[in-house]
Amino acid sequence: MLVVEKARHIEVEIRGPGAESVLEVLRREFPKIKVSGDDEYEPIADSAWFAELEAEVSPGATLRVYRDNAGLTQARLSELTGIPVPHISGMEHDRRPIGKMSAKKLSEALGTDWRRFM
Repeated sequence: MLVVEKARHIEVEIRGPGAESVLEVLRREFPKIKVSGDDEYEPIADSAWFAELEAEVSPGATLRVYRDNAGLTQARLSELTGIPVPHISGMEHDRRPIGKMSAKKLSEALGTDWRRFM
C-alpha cells in the first residue's frame, strides 16, 4: 500500500550576529523555504474585507456598541451627555443623524474619539 506523507514542518530559530547570512544561504539553497517575517502583510484598513465590513457598520451601530461596552443604559448616557433618551435611541437606530456636537458629547462620556460616530 502506498501512503502519501506531507513534508514535515521544521522550526528553527536563528538569532544573533550572522543570522542574516545564514538565512541568505538557506534561501538560496532551498528556494521554497518559508521564513517567518518574510511575508508582506496588507494593512487591514486597505483590505477589501475591511472596506465591505466598514460599509455595513453605521454610526448608530457604533454608538450602541460603545454604549453597551461601557455598561451604560440609554438613560444613563442621557444623564452624562444631556442628550434626551429618545434622541439617543433614534441615533442608535439610524433614524436620527449624529451631529458633530452630539458626537463630541458622546465621545467624552464613552471615552473615544468623536469621529467614530460620524
